[in-house]
Amino acid sequence: MKLNFVAEFNGWIVGHIIYSNAHIKQPNGTAIEVLNFGPISVLPELQRKGIGSALMKHSIEAAKYLEYGAILFFGDSKYYKRFGFVEASKYKITDCNGDNYPSFMAMELKADYLKNVSGKFIESEIYNDEINRNNAKEFDIQFFNNK
Repeated sequence: MKLNFVAEFNGWIVGHIIYSNAHIKQPNGTAIEVLNFGPISVLPELQRKGIGSALMKHSIEAAKYLEYGAILFFGDSKYYKRFGFVEASKYKITDCNGDNYPSFMAMELKADYLKNVSGKFIESEIYNDEINRNNAKEFDIQFFNNK
């Protein structure tokens, strides 16, 4: 996907943000394509220096340029509101279980993209893929054993 970015400093990767495809399943069965982002990360010793904000702003502008309609995700509502995200409940969108809470956030990238949309947010299958979780566990074991 063209919306996965890293931040570099002195030749080292110090932060990253990734996006995946998702959709809103409407009551009539149709799907509205949206983006899901996360995780975003910055090395702890370099946090609060604008790296995360730069990654957010850059990726949002890139998503607009690529003509995506909206971004939905789960995150700290206090932090992400400053980028223009609002609670997804504003758009009559729930999580996949039909629930809503302040940390479920949305942003329209195209005007009125979510205006007449309602339904359940369905993340990419990659987040629920047992094979990927097992691969990640194996990677972590090998990574930390080789440190």
